[in-house]
Formats: sequence, C-alpha cells, structure tokens
Amino acid sequence: MINFDHIKGVIWDLDDTLYSVTPDLHKSMRESAARAVVKMGYPVTYEEALIMAERSQAEYRLTVKMLCDEFKIDKRDLHLPFHAEMDHTVTKACEDLPAAFAAKPHLQHILMTHASRDWALRMLDHLRIAEFFLPDAVLGLEDVDFNHKHESEYVAKCCMDILGTKPHETAFVEDREYNLTIPKKLGMTTVLIAHPSQSPKLPEHVDVKFTRAADFLENVGVMPSSAIA
Repeated sequence: MINFDHIKGVIWDLDDTLYSVTPDLHKSMRESAARAVVKMGYPVTYEEALIMAERSQAEYRLTVKMLCDEFKIDKRDLHLPFHAEMDHTVTKACEDLPAAFAAKPHLQHILMTHASRDWALRMLDHLRIAEFFLPDAVLGLEDVDFNHKHESEYVAKCCMDILGTKPHETAFVEDREYNLTIPKKLGMTTVLIAHPSQSPKLPEHVDVKFTRAADFLENVGVMPSSAIA
C-alpha cells in the first residue's frame, strides 16, 4: 500500500466518487433534462423531451445529447438549467463519510466536478461534508471555463493553486481513470474509486484503487505533530 503521509491536499471528484449514482438519479437526470429544455422555450412538450432524454441516456450515456442535437442547443447554455432541476434527495449518502473527513483535520479539500457548482454545494450538504470545503474550494465545470479534467492541465493546476499545494503533496481522487492521466503527468498521487465500468486491470497512471472514498481517507497518515493544537 502506498504511504500517503506526504499528502496535504485532496482534489475530489463528486459523482460516483463521494457517493454512488443510482437508477433513481439517472431517472432524475432524464426528467431534469426534459424540464430544462421546456422551460428554456424550445418547441417540445415535456413528454416528448423526456422520451428523447431516455433514448439519449440509453444510447449515448449522455442524457442531454439528443436534445442538444435536435434543437441546436449549446451544452454550455443547458449546463446550469439542467443541474438546477436535478433532485439531490434521491441519492444515498455514505454514513461513515463525515467521520472519515473529520478524522483527518490536517488535510485540505477541494471539489472539482463536471456538473455545476450549485449541484456540488447541494450534494455536499446532503452528504454532510460541506463543512470540510471552503466556499472557494467547490468548483463546477462553469468555474473552469468548461475545461474538462481529461483534456486540460488547467483544471488540476487551478485546484492546486486554490489548495496552495504542490503536485507531490496533492492527491487526485476520481472514479474515471481517464480523468487521472493529466494529474499523474503533473506528479500528483492518483486515486481511483471503484466503479462497475472500470477494467479489472489497474492502469499505469493510477497509483492506487479503493472501494470507497472513506477507505482512502482511512489510509491517509495520522496528523503530523506540527499540526496538533
């Protein structure tokens, strides 16, 4: 097992990392996409939009793709309305996650999600871990000018700037291994949270894999003596 005693800051993904995406949330996504498109004034009924969202999720794993293609919607324009309609209460929180965060008070945390910041803030409250993230340490895709984690170094560098950590002091925690390629190149510790879509073989750019986020936190070293009050 890797020694994590050098880690001072953690960059967290949200969906399927700090909680598991369930069929109920997928249903909420379809309904949210339909409601958002109708509220934005496009010529479609809720029922028609919902059917398109269902087909899109089934065929592309992207709930909004067919709606965006059909009505020439820029995904950036749909990003905030779509997430604003989603119901965070259908998700199930990991009961021991708040205690796992509280047990490591020397760590700094930042959340970076490809969802919206509003969704992230609601989910952190729902997961009962909002207190461990400063307001400027919760970022949605709109906060990084829609740069994706697997496409640009800007995302990881922006997160480290906010944390005030260097690459070797930072862990990047994700459920999608391709989002860890750039963090690994930058010299960060890459942590994968298990997901059914993953290959059984651990990619070379992933340092370690855990079943749950709480399991990773439990393996981070004890508080250094210099940080004890």
